[in-house]
Amino acid sequence: MSWKNIKLILMKELIGTIRDRRTIRVMIIVPLIFYPLLFAGIGYLNKIGNLKSEEAVSKIMVTGAEFAPQLIQYLKEDEKVEILSSSPDAYSQLEDSDIQLILEIPEDFKVKVEQGEVGNLRLKYDATELKSRIAQQRITELIENYSREIIRQRLSLLSLPEDFLKPIILQEENIASAEKVTGSLLAFLLPYLVIILIFVGAMHTAIDLTAGEKERGTIATLLVSQVSRLEIVLGKCFTVMTVSLTSMILGLLGLSIAFLSSTTGTNGFEGIKFGISLNTVFLLFLVLLPLVGLTSSVLVMIGIFARNVREASSYITPIYMLTIFLGVISINQGIEITDKMFLFPILNNSFVFRELLMEKIYWNHIWTTFFANTVLAGLALLGATRLFTKEEVLFRS
Repeated sequence: MSWKNIKLILMKELIGTIRDRRTIRVMIIVPLIFYPLLFAGIGYLNKIGNLKSEEAVSKIMVTGAEFAPQLIQYLKEDEKVEILSSSPDAYSQLEDSDIQLILEIPEDFKVKVEQGEVGNLRLKYDATELKSRIAQQRITELIENYSREIIRQRLSLLSLPEDFLKPIILQEENIASAEKVTGSLLAFLLPYLVIILIFVGAMHTAIDLTAGEKERGTIATLLVSQVSRLEIVLGKCFTVMTVSLTSMILGLLGLSIAFLSSTTGTNGFEGIKFGISLNTVFLLFLVLLPLVGLTSSVLVMIGIFARNVREASSYITPIYMLTIFLGVISINQGIEITDKMFLFPILNNSFVFRELLMEKIYWNHIWTTFFANTVLAGLALLGATRLFTKEEVLFRS
């Protein structure tokens, strides 16, 4: 095996890949331009919609208003609440979004409140409508404030201070540093995003360098050269790995720009300090490289086996869905992590990423993940090489 030949194949495939406009779109335009614009647009529209909903006046229909005149007067003082008289078709109006909430007051409400008993109220709203949820929040807050006013009046009649109902004051202090809070946030999102970006970045290039060459008929020219089949496969795998890593890094950069930008509607992240040590970055890439190699080898093997690009895409789709499924499982905070889980690709990377970003270094997990994915990548590479030596696979139609 000659590394010179592998480098030659790598440079040839990289140049051909870079010349492909589709690769430029996938690697650069989508991550660095489309992602920020997409999230900025979504954030802006969401922010505008929320502002309009919050500024709109909530139309509240009250049944039994005569049984709580003071409460009704208290609600009317709020500028964003409009009290409507009861109507027989109140539920229909609520379902049609003509009103946002129904407040039902029983006949004995005023008597119970005056006698120091508990008065019951009932709110009915549509949780699927944003304006109805906002109305529910407004009325709930107003009723709680009104309830505190009644409590203060009762305590005043008994000559008791307001603190009488609060015998204990609990003071809480979060000892987690800003870096640890940041690591917790990244540990939840980053592993899933990295896995998806690796797969997406490798998918197009792997198919184009294998099944795509079959369709174009250019693979025969490569086979008659003095380069061995193993060197050709390694060159193609290294090309896919390079493109995948580049796409992942640019994708993370684009997503970071999108999430940190105030135009997304989040106004940035408060109380969070972004900063990862070089040691953590090194360990992240240590466990990341075997996964990139495994993904690239599997995709190249599938591309070699497939007759054409369409068939390769059909084979890769279920694998992509499995990748998403494993990524979703890794996000589950309640899952019990055992040592055996670090033998499974994708899951092991997600768990190690989470540990490292939370400033927890378990070397047994790191090395298990590294060697497990390295062995699987080697087996996939061996399978791709064996398929590449079979003429009936390369030239079948």
